[in-house]
Amino acid sequence: SAASALRCSDSSPPSAAAASTNKDDVASSSASSSDTTINNVNMSPGTSAKIFIYNHTFNSVCSTPMVWGLLPNNGTPQSPHLLPSDDKFTPSPHYIMFNARSETVDAKKSFHSLLRDGQSCIFAVDGYYEWTKSLSPIDKKKQPYFVKSSSSDTLLLAGLWSRVKTGRRNNNNQEETISTFTILTTEAHPTLAWLHPRQPCIIGSTVAREWLQSPSRALVDKIRSLSSGQQQQQHDIKNEDPWECYPVTKKMNDAKYHGNDCTVAVKSKGRKLESYFTTSPSPCKRKKIEVKEDYSESTSQQDVEEKNVVTKCSQKDESNASLLTETMNNEWSCHVCTFLHTKSKSQFLACEMCGSQRECTQDIA
Repeated sequence: SAASALRCSDSSPPSAAAASTNKDDVASSSASSSDTTINNVNMSPGTSAKIFIYNHTFNSVCSTPMVWGLLPNNGTPQSPHLLPSDDKFTPSPHYIMFNARSETVDAKKSFHSLLRDGQSCIFAVDGYYEWTKSLSPIDKKKQPYFVKSSSSDTLLLAGLWSRVKTGRRNNNNQEETISTFTILTTEAHPTLAWLHPRQPCIIGSTVAREWLQSPSRALVDKIRSLSSGQQQQQHDIKNEDPWECYPVTKKMNDAKYHGNDCTVAVKSKGRKLESYFTTSPSPCKRKKIEVKEDYSESTSQQDVEEKNVVTKCSQKDESNASLLTETMNNEWSCHVCTFLHTKSKSQFLACEMCGSQRECTQDIA
């Protein structure tokens, strides 16, 4: 699934401002979230985060903590939903619906009623993580990548939220509830398709406000086409390539890791190109021995230069597969019938005409 881990935005008020064009909305959002801002550099399903919804009563954007991973149905006393603050809490139930395919969101019972009832939300993040298979032949752990805006803008992710009963009662004997959300996904933008076939539905501020105020099936289709690059949207990101994507530490493979280096780029350690090619060892290592002859004083220097230099295969390697000694023209003549072997025939170890064994010692012309 796309976006199985996220980095929450460092500050809620700017995110609320991005989702709202009304100054009063921003002020009310800041007042309601300034003391409960949740910052998480490695957020996974089952983790709480600040989510933005639209308050139709006050006609403003507000933020509230929710757990990532939708729980669409009420819990029961026999099988209650647990809160993150419970000692026996486990994130497992939240991994079932932490993403929702935008293509079928209106057809799925769990999501259809939320869309119909206007329970849409926006999740503001600095970026999200994706994993690919490791390129290292030694370290088989998956390689995490961090995806963010190339202009470092906050990403606004479209989602749906639900509030259901846990099946328990609190200390005041009131029915306990839990609020959860899911993130809409779509086909990956062309520039990110190499990393993962899907991605979160990322929208601009204008569409974000429309999504919070009046979500609909038609708007879901619009968001999907905008996020996947099928349509050009008026996004805060103006670059031709809106995304920056780079590998980060493999410590991110542990959902409990929250180090300062979670979003710091690292050099991916893949196999070197030359390691994909192997060079076959030579079947016959031969030693070339220059045999220098003594020439009389009457022999001219030009004659000496024109003398043949004899190369011999060492006795140690005579039993090996190749006894081939190349001439300058890559040719050799049979010492019996004088048949000249050229081109591919120069590799023959016996004469093609008379079958005589090729001599190991050959003059170089």
